Amino acid sequence: MSTRQTKKSYKQIIHNHMLAGHSLSTYEAFDLWQITCFLQRISELRAQGVAIQDKTVKRNGKTFKIYWIDTPAQQTVEGA
Repeated sequence: MSTRQTKKSYKQIIHNHMLAGHSLSTYEAFDLWQITCFLQRISELRAQGVAIQDKTVKRNGKTFKIYWIDTPAQQTVEGA
């Protein structure tokens, strides 16, 4: 008997990466996971109510957007 781990969808991969506090661009998504439909997955996540932030960046003569999810600052428990 073999156990198979279900393959995560690109949407799940992107969402989990952003929930971990990382930003992501189209190029980075392709470089990391060979995702060519990154913007479509961003649109789907936003349609599901995920609050994905973005900003336009200019670097090395290129203009592109980076995307991220704002995560609440971790609260420290005093006296613990």
